[in-house]
Amino acid sequence: MATYTYDDTFIVDSVSLEELGAAEAKAIEEVQKLNIADPLYVEEMVKARVYATLAMRQLENDGMGDKYAAYNKEFDRLYRLAVNSSPSNLGVVPLARG
Repeated sequence: MATYTYDDTFIVDSVSLEELGAAEAKAIEEVQKLNIADPLYVEEMVKARVYATLAMRQLENDGMGDKYAAYNKEFDRLYRLAVNSSPSNLGVVPLARG
């Protein structure tokens, strides 16, 4: 059973709930190893990885190659944002004196 809601029915409708759950468990494990603290980034990264994994398994279907590439790119983008969107970055903003 999946933890998150997956809206890309083009990918998800072609797999069983067990396969979806297994892909999600693997994606959660992978994202946890990256030490991302923000739950919103975690969720979106897990979903992007699940979509990419399931698209890779269906590459013979039209459009899956494009979806695979797009979701891998989205995962990388989210990772960069999660790493660079730290509250510690607030200290580098110059403050104006009034």
